[in-house]
Amino acid sequence: MAAEASTCGIDLWSDEVLLEPWDHYRAIRDLGPAVRLEPYGLYAVGRYDGVREVTRNWEAFTSAEGVAFNDLMNEAEIGTSAGSDPPEHGVVRALLTERLHLSDVRELGGVLEARAKELVGELVERGWFDAVADLARRYVTDVVGDIIGITGDVLERFAPAGSVFFDAVGPEGDRVYQALPVALELLGDIGRLTKDDMTPGGVGWSLFEAQERGDMPGEDPTIYIWNFVGPAFDTTINGISSTLWLLARHPEQWAMVREDRSLIPAAFNEALRLESPIQIWGRFCRDGAELDGVSIPPGSRIALLLGSANRDERHYPEPDAYRLERNPKDHVAFGHGVHTCLGVSLARAEAQALLSAVVERAGRLECGTPSREPRNTTRGLTSLPMTMG
Repeated sequence: MAAEASTCGIDLWSDEVLLEPWDHYRAIRDLGPAVRLEPYGLYAVGRYDGVREVTRNWEAFTSAEGVAFNDLMNEAEIGTSAGSDPPEHGVVRALLTERLHLSDVRELGGVLEARAKELVGELVERGWFDAVADLARRYVTDVVGDIIGITGDVLERFAPAGSVFFDAVGPEGDRVYQALPVALELLGDIGRLTKDDMTPGGVGWSLFEAQERGDMPGEDPTIYIWNFVGPAFDTTINGISSTLWLLARHPEQWAMVREDRSLIPAAFNEALRLESPIQIWGRFCRDGAELDGVSIPPGSRIALLLGSANRDERHYPEPDAYRLERNPKDHVAFGHGVHTCLGVSLARAEAQALLSAVVERAGRLECGTPSREPRNTTRGLTSLPMTMG
């Protein structure tokens, strides 16, 4: 018979844990494959193999009951790409991936590289700059705006959407109460978009055209636009800025990248593993299940600790070290299974272009003291003073 899960009193969403979670993650991993968290009555899965199993087994660990940790956001997410399972999930995902083929991303390569070189050149001349606001956020916002086909005031309103929505999926508390009104207002703004707000040829334009042809499940293309807008900004911004931070802190690794630019994808992968942009994500165990000999009761909400899995010493030797030779292509920062991040190819292309431009122009990277804020779901720097010599 399966054993009962161990319990612990760690508050995953306290400021202390969100800012420095690593020892707390290790304690959860050491307690077992699934651990009941007393403060919330949910089950945390922090080991690498366990996270892979839960994300792969969508029948037992469903997303169709929502992936948030409060009822309001779970209701809002149902039917989206994140809040659905096959076969509905496949229909939604196919509609979106049809408009973001890997071949299309590759065709964007020249545009991405030109934008990156222009921006990096400007910042090299400036001297000190903020690698989050002036480099990563500015670059990603412009690129995503081009792809979706939103510009000007519309883009300015939606660019901060990622951090707001990711905060809103946490358990009830101050961060959720502050984020929810803004998130609902942004959802309303997205719902009022029309084809006239879109740039011809962009993803948004093509979705409205699909609606006009009757090629879209449901009647509202703005739901699908949200599936692009919501996760497209913060995760990539955090991944790129964390990579720059880690390279600046590890000059020997930076020297390796400058010597061999083919290591740029490895630098990004290792940063995603070490500083996973999404730390915690939800699932629901509707009928009960067993995970590596531990019983999870029916009706249990699951907290998938992606950031913990990516530092699991059972899978990655010396997991707290930043080492390019590791090149952890099997990390779970983008999820796993049918719900793997839709924009993974775009995120990698953006990072490749921007980091290549940095390597080309910078002989050295120097950074000042970074800052970060506690976030319910994501992890990233809010500011990183940097100069590229």
